[in-house]
Amino acid sequence: MANYSMTINENQMNLLIDAYKAFEKESSNQYIAFSAYKNGLTIHAYKSGKMVIQGDYQEELKRIKQLLGVKQYAAIGSDEVGTGDLFGPVIVCSAYVSLDDIAFLESLGVKDSKAMTDTQISKIGPVLANRLIHSILILNPEKYNELIRKGYNMNKIKAYLHNQGIIKTSEKLKDKVPVILDQFCEPQIYYNYLKTEKLIYRDIDFYTKAESVHIAVAAASIIARYAFLAKMQQYSKFIGYNLLKGAGSEVDKQLIEIYRARGYKGLVPITKLNFKNLIKNNIEIPKKN
Repeated sequence: MANYSMTINENQMNLLIDAYKAFEKESSNQYIAFSAYKNGLTIHAYKSGKMVIQGDYQEELKRIKQLLGVKQYAAIGSDEVGTGDLFGPVIVCSAYVSLDDIAFLESLGVKDSKAMTDTQISKIGPVLANRLIHSILILNPEKYNELIRKGYNMNKIKAYLHNQGIIKTSEKLKDKVPVILDQFCEPQIYYNYLKTEKLIYRDIDFYTKAESVHIAVAAASIIARYAFLAKMQQYSKFIGYNLLKGAGSEVDKQLIEIYRARGYKGLVPITKLNFKNLIKNNIEIPKKN
């Protein structure tokens, strides 16, 4: 069943409840503040401030957004993937979504890539990549490890990539539009990471859960995830193992298996070597002379 989610504030929650009171439906879910059923649609308003519409939601969503005073606007969204994965690259995508794109993306069910399966990503990712103006930056593990040796941490790497991606995408547009970034550190720290860069894009709106602020961020996360999956397939073919995502216990097992079969040199092209998985599994990084 198709579904769409968005974050609403307390005032918007009250407006929603008043408007759909006649369609109220009881729910035993302790996390749900209000539920309604209307013309085949189910609407849940969660105590956390999240609203979810299930069913053929496009027309009803338009009415709800108008009711809640949600303004539509064009924007660039930027997001990253791969930062929590031992194997594979870090990928950043910044994507421009116009007013004309919004309804189309909503019809596809575009949402944060972390809430989607790989199958869904593989289906929607190329559609978004073909339609939207965007920029992708791919930092392979060897380049990542080089930056770590130079003193970069993960947040500095992300700031470096986002800055480049946002500049590249904004240069493709005629007009300036808002730029929205999921806040992974305080803005002051973000810009401090970039103090040695020649070009810094400074007009950025930072939000936690930015994918719920503008669909451009969710679209960027899907394109980035699609590129990440493609790269993981390439690395898997190269190393001869179906590389696992994440950094959990199953990844530990695969790390040990690859290390025993290929040695440390086999890990270098595919692995973020500063992850604790290596220390935890007693894999020592050779010291350079």
